[in-house]
Amino acid sequence: MNLTPTRQSVLLVLTTEWQTPKQIADQLPEAGGNTSPVNESLKDLMREGLVQANPIVFGMYRLTPNGMEIKVMKLDKNQ
Repeated sequence: MNLTPTRQSVLLVLTTEWQTPKQIADQLPEAGGNTSPVNESLKDLMREGLVQANPIVFGMYRLTPNGMEIKVMKLDKNQ
């Protein structure tokens, strides 16, 4: 799995609660509120099975159980 710095940042701010790309971008200083790199990262993370799109409400995303596991591993590794 190739986690670019942007993908890793998006993964680390995501939770198991639904969020919009704008909410995610607002939490990333490097994004500066720009949703374009966030959207691209979300697509890549969905392909990896780490992020899930809301099947009912368009434009909402959250971590999958596998995504949460990877996030915890990354957080542990950074400590």
